[in-house]
Amino acid sequence: MEAGHSTNPSALPLPPGPPWWRIHEAFRTSPPDYILGLIREYGDVVRFRGAFPVYCINHPEYVRQILTRAWPQYTKNTIDYRVIASTLGRGLVTNDGPDWARQRRLMQPMFANRRIDTFDTVINEMTEALARDWAGRAPGATVWLEKDMSRVTFQVVSRTLFGADIDDAADEMTGILEVLNQHPMALSALLTLWPWLPVPSNRRFKRVKQRLDTIVDGLVDLHRRGGGTPDDIVHRLLAARDDETGEGMDDGQMRDEIITLMLAGHETSATALTWTFWQLAQYPEVEQRLVAELDAALGGAPARAADLARLPYLKQVVQESMRLYPPVWGIARRATEEVEFGGYRIPAGSYLSITMYSLHRHPEFWPDPERFDPERFAPGRNESRHSYAYLPFAAGPRTCIGAGMAMLEIQLVLALLLQRFRVTPLAGHPVVPLPVVTYKPRYGLPVTLAPR
Repeated sequence: MEAGHSTNPSALPLPPGPPWWRIHEAFRTSPPDYILGLIREYGDVVRFRGAFPVYCINHPEYVRQILTRAWPQYTKNTIDYRVIASTLGRGLVTNDGPDWARQRRLMQPMFANRRIDTFDTVINEMTEALARDWAGRAPGATVWLEKDMSRVTFQVVSRTLFGADIDDAADEMTGILEVLNQHPMALSALLTLWPWLPVPSNRRFKRVKQRLDTIVDGLVDLHRRGGGTPDDIVHRLLAARDDETGEGMDDGQMRDEIITLMLAGHETSATALTWTFWQLAQYPEVEQRLVAELDAALGGAPARAADLARLPYLKQVVQESMRLYPPVWGIARRATEEVEFGGYRIPAGSYLSITMYSLHRHPEFWPDPERFDPERFAPGRNESRHSYAYLPFAAGPRTCIGAGMAMLEIQLVLALLLQRFRVTPLAGHPVVPLPVVTYKPRYGLPVTLAPR
């Protein structure tokens, strides 16, 4: 499989792709489905000509070249990340270069496996609180699943990473963060680069961003006065010093990092949980097998981190759910020099799109790709599959720093709630994905609850 550098890539042709006059097709479906259609029509390297050329890359070997083998040659200096930075600021997700490397070194200890495993107590406490709320509702009551999943994951993040009990603000915060999540996709992503334009999305964003800044500033002030826990992420940020100047982070940098962790640290897990419950409702035989595994191993008790080794099917279900509905559906990079992929030339400065939604449906690696089948991840099946065919948390040096925490949280929440409740999506409610920063249900997911 050819990828990377050729002795003379300039002599190679550009990738195939649709003619410019077919651009109207991009507005008739969602971006992930449009890209998937292009890849099925033209192959694993596609050139899409919109306002500027976009090169869609969909083979695992090419993706490995971009994210790992030659990753410094592919930067995050793209319009996507500039748009997201207008929301999150220059935090760990959007930053690049030496600043990003310093941020990553600073935060990495907070996400070491031995530390993450200690979060199971908090995760179970917050999930138990949600279970009590559900149990207190009338039989057949309807709840909005995506909101409850967002609330519980935000509570976990606030206590584990920030060392603070801000449960009272959980509903307000999830609403604020939902606006921030959707803001980059509102009307046109380009509008978010000019926040002074008097369009409704910018006015709404400005209002909620000011409120969020107030909440985050209060959190930082709490830690400066000795609150929080001694080794939480806010204390680490307050203590951080530049290697060369010895200066600490200013308030703006501090705020950007905390907002990034708030959004990335709970929204992706909440989205994955929501889609997993929905998938289980569509495949009752999978749900039945999973509940049987949970009952046999746990007997109604919450799972601890150490229990997950005895729950292999639980992990398979989560992995397969994130294959079909990756919480972050795509990422972008810019090539800093001319490169070759699959015998095609990619010019220097080109915008590259890696879409997990289509990569996870590559028929060479995923037979019958639209079918929900947790057996794809059964022991022995992963070893024969390209390691970059499945990237729910990206890969390489810029892989999601919170991947381990997300997997722990998703599995523990499912383990507790599935033992106690049968969750059924409301009949007739449209379930349509909304590809904003994350990949969530456009109209939410109302469900009815029944005790097991």
